[in-house]
This record gives sequence, C-alpha cells and structure tokens, in this order.
Amino acid sequence: MKFDIYSLTARVLPAFLSSVPFFLLNYFLLNPLMGDFWGELLALKIVSNITFSFALLFLLMQIDRIISKEFIEKNIYKNELYFPTTNFLLHLDKTFSSDFTRKIHQKIKKDFGLNIPSATSESMDNDHSRQLICESVSLIRSRVEKGNLVGQHNAEYGFIRNLAGGNILAALASLINVIVFGFIYPNQLAFWISCATLFIYSLLALFSKKMIDAVGYRYAKVLIQEYMGNYESTNK
Repeated sequence: MKFDIYSLTARVLPAFLSSVPFFLLNYFLLNPLMGDFWGELLALKIVSNITFSFALLFLLMQIDRIISKEFIEKNIYKNELYFPTTNFLLHLDKTFSSDFTRKIHQKIKKDFGLNIPSATSESMDNDHSRQLICESVSLIRSRVEKGNLVGQHNAEYGFIRNLAGGNILAALASLINVIVFGFIYPNQLAFWISCATLFIYSLLALFSKKMIDAVGYRYAKVLIQEYMGNYESTNK
C-alpha cells in the first residue's frame, strides 16, 4: 500500500484514533492472560506486540473504510447522487449564481463532451440530471486532483468520513470492554477508561453526519472553484 499524505491523513490516522479500545483490551486482558506463555518467549513477545499493532491498524483501516463508504456515505448521499458537488451543479441549486453554473456546464461540455440537461429537463427527470452530473464530477476530480487546496480538502473529507466508521467500531469495542472489565474480568481502571471511550466515540458517532456534511460541502466548493479557476487562467 502506498503511504502518501492522503493515505496517512485519511486512512492511517482514523484507524489509529479508533484503535484505543482494542489496545486497552490487549493491554489489560490479553497480555496478562498470556503472560506466562510470553514470559518463556520474551523475544517473540516483543515481535508479537509489534506485529499485533501493525496488523490491527491495517485491519481497522480496511474495516473503517468499508463501514464509512458502504454504509454511512452511501446512506447520506444515495450512491453519490446527492453529493454536494452534484447538488451545486443543478440549475435549481443556489450555492452558485445561475451565470456561474452555466459557465460550469459549458466548460464540462467543452472538456468532456457531456451535456448537462437544461433546467426544464432537470425538473422533469431529476435523477437523470444527477447521474450525468455525477459522471461529470468524476472527470472533474481527475482533472484537478493534484491541486494543493483540493488535495488538502479531499484528505480532510476522507479523514472525517473514515473516522465516522471508526467511531462506530470503536464504540462497539468500548461497550464490549465495559462488559468485560465490569463483570467478567473486573478491573476498575480499565472499566472507567472504557466508559470514557464509549462516551467519546458514541458522541462522535452521533455527530458524524453533520461533520461529513460540513467537510464535504467545503471540499465540493473548492473542487468546483479550482476547476473553474484553471479554466479562467487558461482563457486569459
């Protein structure tokens, strides 16, 4: 896997932040239970702890992303048809002026040969208009993906989106820890830490949609503005 700025920000960091309950379980329960065994294999224990950490982070990276994209993002944006970028390019949307929206549509036609439906066609078949705009936005992303500002906002959006999946997973793991350390293998310190992580991750999970919407809105505006900025600079 290539670890660039996007991967570190949007995938590794959310996985690290959502790994706390799992390391708590390992530190307070798994290591003590297996202490005698690892005591006879000290070198292997060190290697095992390092391997466990990397394996856990890699696993969380995959699970966080799957939960975030397949369940959270698709539920919020209905398979990209209601992404902020899609909404912004509709005739009825008022984020940009009608003149600016028309210029965007003209540039899309010039660059990619895609005709965005008129306002009348849009009102008659909104889903078709959204689908064409989605396809156009995918091409726009590939056109401006190397822009510094777009790249920064894309990484921020990826971080918040993947953290949303991580929050759900970490909240469930924290709940398990509360049960384990409260009733099965009592440990007061681990129990109260787990209660704190359960509260924090649950609170973050509750606000996930608002956070994704806010960051997604900013990313969408920057993407379109940078796309049109490139257009203006090449037409001076």
